[in-house]
Amino acid sequence: MNMTYLLDVANHTGVVTRISLIFRRHGANLQSVSTAKTEHPSIVRIVVTSDLERRAANRIKGQLSKLIDIFKVDMISHEEGTFRAFGMMKIACTMQTRPQILQLLEIFNGRVLELTTEWILVEMTGTPEQLEGLLQVLQPYGILEAVETGPIVIRHKSPRNATRPQPTWEVVPGALAAQTSSTSSSSALQEEKRNGTNLL
Repeated sequence: MNMTYLLDVANHTGVVTRISLIFRRHGANLQSVSTAKTEHPSIVRIVVTSDLERRAANRIKGQLSKLIDIFKVDMISHEEGTFRAFGMMKIACTMQTRPQILQLLEIFNGRVLELTTEWILVEMTGTPEQLEGLLQVLQPYGILEAVETGPIVIRHKSPRNATRPQPTWEVVPGALAAQTSSTSSSSALQEEKRNGTNLL
């Protein structure tokens, strides 16, 4: 099952590494990772897609929420957010096939970036499904190169308070020491998270 994680995280060095380590521990392959700035300078949005079973996906979500850099963790479906990705494709063409390709691009709202007698370079912004659809219809003409970003997402239900507080914690350099007691209270765990003493 394709799962999409929407993470609002503190803009600190090493955040993506710590996130990917959690997925690796569960043997999960990351299909895409996208990072983007948000309305808050100290918060970036990371969108991760991975093929996972529901139980493993929920366990990963729980572990992600314990990272000190994580401000908000959601598993989001296509019904709960607006997804957009960006793609560029270089398609082989001749003088005979060029009009057909341009007509297809118009249908898919693609845009021509460069045009030669041998190939057309196009770009498109849309849902991942739309980008895949364009790639499929252009495949018979010959795809010379194709690249696609992972999706970025905006939730349909945003927080009511537009001026939500920014995360106040900071990463303490070298604070990757293991937790010394497995019986620590939840208040102690929150204190560790605030102080940056329990990164994983």
